[in-house]
Amino acid sequence: MEQKPMAGKAMTAGALLSAMVLSGCVTSMHGYSGVDNEGKRDYLSYAASSTPVCLTFTGSAFVDHAAKPSDVAVAAAEFASSAILGSSARFTSDCANTDHPDYRIVILANADIVGSPDQLCEEETIPTRQTAGKLRLDAAFCSKSEPLSTAWSAAPTPAGSSDPMFRKMIRTLINELFPIERDRDRDSDSLPLSIF
Repeated sequence: MEQKPMAGKAMTAGALLSAMVLSGCVTSMHGYSGVDNEGKRDYLSYAASSTPVCLTFTGSAFVDHAAKPSDVAVAAAEFASSAILGSSARFTSDCANTDHPDYRIVILANADIVGSPDQLCEEETIPTRQTAGKLRLDAAFCSKSEPLSTAWSAAPTPAGSSDPMFRKMIRTLINELFPIERDRDRDSDSLPLSIF
């Protein structure tokens, strides 16, 4: 009889431990694009060939609304620089001083995207909303208004732009925009013409 309460306590403790482990996680995923992974990296190499690539940041990322988006953009550009595996691309929030201003990274915090992530590259303002305890970042690598790559990242709300969690979110997000692996050949290319 006394073992049931102990088992219940053990299960509760296990659930709490799992929640604590998961609470430090950053989840992310790349979005669909008409450009393959090698193409995304080729465009990035071109954009970053002589100057850093423009990076903008919009929306309220933290509970502390005193954090200016411009300061957050500076931190995000710093974290994104040298984050991409196999690439020396650098980023800047000083978009006026880039040689290829048509190419840029756009990051929105808690974007309320109704339609497609393609909206990220359009000049129209996308509404944002704060979600208690959670931060979601949506990003696109844009050529003018065309998205060459999109991705998102989510995590428990970091304390600010100097929080290691925010750094991890940016670095993960940027790597999702520019995956290192080659696109797989279509499965049908490796299958015999007839399987019957």
